[in-house]
Amino acid sequence: MRVSQRLDYAIRALTALAQQPAGVYIAAGEIADGLGLPRRFVEQQFTGLARAGIVDCRRGAGGGCALLRPANEVTVAEVVRAVQRIVLDVPHVTGSAVSEMWEAASASLELALDDTTLAALAERQRELDAQVAPMYYI
Repeated sequence: MRVSQRLDYAIRALTALAQQPAGVYIAAGEIADGLGLPRRFVEQQFTGLARAGIVDCRRGAGGGCALLRPANEVTVAEVVRAVQRIVLDVPHVTGSAVSEMWEAASASLELALDDTTLAALAERQRELDAQVAPMYYI
């Protein structure tokens, strides 16, 4: 199984957005640059996420993107559904033990992603960033 680059970039960009103070709008290009992602790709993802009701995007001076709801109310499963419609696409074959196994795996993954919020990812990213931050001694 493989997570698409599109989905990975979208969640990484939203995690960066979740690290911003509530109500602060930041340009998609600025987020893309900070993460080393293609600007156009991140802009396209935010456009789709705005249509899904996850982010608000404004044009012009002082514009940019911000989460529509608090980061602790946005789950990763919601983002996955917005980007690719289904969490894990599995074959549905009646009377198949293998199909039942895939469906159980899909349900477990969906539960895990429903339990993970953008706030949790943002907090963990802050911890990871603090570990690699340069130390200055006087």
